[in-house]
Amino acid sequence: MIRHLDTLRGRAFILIFALLIASNAAALALYSYLHNDAMDTLHDAMFAEQVAIVVQLMDRLPPSHRSEVAAALTGTMLDVSTENIEPVATPEKESTRAGRISRLINTFLDRAPSDTIGVRLEESDNDGRNNFAPLFPARLNLASEEPIERVLQNVYFQGSVEVAAELTDGAGVLVTGRLLAVPHFSWAQMSPSLLALTGSALVIAFWLLSRFITPLVLLEGAARRLAEDINAPALRESGPFEVRCATAAFNGLQTRIKQLISDRSATAAAIAHDLGTPVTRLRLRAHEIEDTEVRDHILSDLDQMQRMIAGALDFTRLDFETEKAQKVDLVTLVESVCSDLAEVGKPIAFQAEGRIILTTKPTLLRRVIVNIAENAVSYGKQANVTLLSEDGRVTIAIHDNGPGMSRADWLEAVKPFRRLQENSYASHGSGLGLTIARRIIEDLGGSIEPIKDQLGRFGVAIHVPRHATVGSNN
Repeated sequence: MIRHLDTLRGRAFILIFALLIASNAAALALYSYLHNDAMDTLHDAMFAEQVAIVVQLMDRLPPSHRSEVAAALTGTMLDVSTENIEPVATPEKESTRAGRISRLINTFLDRAPSDTIGVRLEESDNDGRNNFAPLFPARLNLASEEPIERVLQNVYFQGSVEVAAELTDGAGVLVTGRLLAVPHFSWAQMSPSLLALTGSALVIAFWLLSRFITPLVLLEGAARRLAEDINAPALRESGPFEVRCATAAFNGLQTRIKQLISDRSATAAAIAHDLGTPVTRLRLRAHEIEDTEVRDHILSDLDQMQRMIAGALDFTRLDFETEKAQKVDLVTLVESVCSDLAEVGKPIAFQAEGRIILTTKPTLLRRVIVNIAENAVSYGKQANVTLLSEDGRVTIAIHDNGPGMSRADWLEAVKPFRRLQENSYASHGSGLGLTIARRIIEDLGGSIEPIKDQLGRFGVAIHVPRHATVGSNN
């Protein structure tokens, strides 16, 4: 889980998720504040307009008719009185809700904001939902599922407000109204919508991230494959501009490396080829030397030189693409190698059980087995070959009875033109055998490493997959 979060896709996903949550929370918090304040202001404005209409109506009526009209205006939501009016204090601060109602009434009456309008608020400690239904006619069933009734079920009392206004003739009018409200913004109600919105945005974001990051994943795989298969096909340049630029740079790098390797191989091949002629002339002239000991030493040096030239030509001409991968019975292949070496007097033993079928390049693999087995016979007196199959790969273990080598010596031996034995007369190789073997096995998708068996004998393990994994012909 942690490994996935550490990827570019994981980090971008976390960032998008955090931004979505933060932005949605901020937007909803702002909406909640504005929604609740707007609902209260709207109700206050409607109530203030009702009070202004009542005051204007009373101003136009003679005093004798005001009580009768006030009784007619009194209803469920509004109570109007022109007699026995108790004084109501003017709000001290305009920023309070009472001050806002007073200011709105003066605005509707076209009076100065400083005119005396007494306002008293009595807010309820609870929502009073149970006290709302009895105010409506019995025929209005609030428990039904009709749209109007369903909406009214959510209306509740906030309290009451009393407004005392002075008429132009000095008389007064008292208007009492009920403060209604709907439930304020609820996070619980918005959570499903918020989660659905965030989930759908994350799905789309993850899909887009996958599309944008796919070229990067291919680029990472190509970079890993470059060390094993320099001839791998170039990557398709797709994705965002930066990814296309990186892919183009990688393709250019691969082309440049291929060109450098080709130039180096061509140069080495040309030098090795051109050295063949003077070496042959030197061999002919060496036979004219009368001193036998000197002649033998010179001929030995020339033999060693010819082996090195042949090895260099062999290395530069090594072509992995000409042979196609095919299914092979590995037991039969290794057994034939051991039989061929035994026929020429090489002490070699072979052990395997059953059949092991794998897809590989048999000629190249046979070359590796022959090289390692001949080294075991030459430097370890005897070769013991064993086949093991486990965990989807096959191991060809070749042990000998020689002194073996350390890990550091092995790393030195697999380098080109490196021979651990300094005595040229005792050396039979060119210093390229193990290098070629390692390169072939790596091209086949396997590996080669030094090992020791239970008896402490030194050996070389050739690990190959059951299916060839690299090369354009696989």
